[in-house]
Amino acid sequence: MEEYIRKLLEQVRFKKAHKAIQEEIRSHIEDQIEANIDDGMDPATAEQKAVEDMGDPIEVGISMDRVHKPQMAWSIVVAAIVVGILGTIIHVLMTKDAVASGKEIFVAGSSNYILFTVFGVMAMILFYFIDYTNIAKYSKLLIVILLVQFMLAINDTLVVFAHEEILSSSLMLLMVPAYAGIIYKYRGGGPGALIKSILWIAIPCGIVFLKFQKMPAVVMTISMLTQLSIAIFKGWIKVPRIPVVAAMWSFFAVIPVAGVAFMYRFGLMSQYQMDRIRAMLHTSSEAYYTIRTVRGIAGSASQFGKSPTEIIGVLPNPDSYYVLTYITATWGNVMALAVITIVAAVIVSGFVISSRAKNQLGVVMGSGCMMALTVNAIENICAGFGVTPYFTSFFPFISAGGSNLIIAYGFLGITMSIYKYKNAYPQHVDIGIRGRLKFGNIEIMKN
Repeated sequence: MEEYIRKLLEQVRFKKAHKAIQEEIRSHIEDQIEANIDDGMDPATAEQKAVEDMGDPIEVGISMDRVHKPQMAWSIVVAAIVVGILGTIIHVLMTKDAVASGKEIFVAGSSNYILFTVFGVMAMILFYFIDYTNIAKYSKLLIVILLVQFMLAINDTLVVFAHEEILSSSLMLLMVPAYAGIIYKYRGGGPGALIKSILWIAIPCGIVFLKFQKMPAVVMTISMLTQLSIAIFKGWIKVPRIPVVAAMWSFFAVIPVAGVAFMYRFGLMSQYQMDRIRAMLHTSSEAYYTIRTVRGIAGSASQFGKSPTEIIGVLPNPDSYYVLTYITATWGNVMALAVITIVAAVIVSGFVISSRAKNQLGVVMGSGCMMALTVNAIENICAGFGVTPYFTSFFPFISAGGSNLIIAYGFLGITMSIYKYKNAYPQHVDIGIRGRLKFGNIEIMKN
């Protein structure tokens, strides 16, 4: 049997697929050996017959080589090209409108958007070539580094990240794919592993939230809770599934609101934080004025839009925060719906690719990345149509903003990496976990 497997694996060029293939072939042979023994054969004859029934190892290996070679997610590549071109067209036309109306100061410019879209595509390619299991392997270190950078930036001690909003709304989202590796390392644990997993959500997200970066903290929390919920339902953590998942979501829904109310009531926030809350509570505040303005602009748009000169200068940040409002007001509801549909299709494709991965780590990591884009998109849509105030969010691939574009494309790259190895990795892989690991149908102990 071992000689047969060795010859077979020599035909498979993709080395990372060897472990999965080896365990798959071994399982088939061992099952057949048991069946042969049950039919009355002695063990040696049963093994010989089982190996013979597998066929020529060279031919089987060549067939395996075709199946397990790295895959390219062409649907994601096409989607990235489409949204990049769409966003470029929107920002080029917006820049021309701004220049024509003498209000170019209100937009960043199409060249800025194109530049960061190129950087985003480069990030997508980089993450594609980085094996996503390496993100999981160094997950704790990555989260610690991101938290340190965040704290330095908030305190204005790190010049390159001086704008805390940019750091928290984009770089901090890298915690989401890293978190998949955190909970994967607790696989097989019980209530203790659950508590540790929850702390890895509560502490980083709590730090971001307490620094009053509300929306980034909400996006991170929802994305990580989604990952943890999937992991629990897949049996990574041995706890009662439905009650625990329901309790987790309830806890994270209630505690932040109660915490903010307590801090506000007893004056434990800084003055600017308390001013922001007061602005949300009073209809005469600037926040409500912006909502009414945005709602009026979006609501007055016809099916095919109106003159951009009536929008630029009145609408705050038309190329980033309120890009959907600008599209709706200038080019009409039909165009806005088309843009939303295209971006939604890209995100849904990412969910589908992630869910179909054989490897469970890939399923959880990809789902978390797509959930982060989904939450940002939903909040930005709500703000863009005057349903809610603007929080620190972005409409993926379309909103201007360098780091946001890079992170969005980077998440597509992670999804592409998951697809690349979809036939290479078994259900579970070794990423340096201490404890019991399972490859195929065989369990081993790692010291």
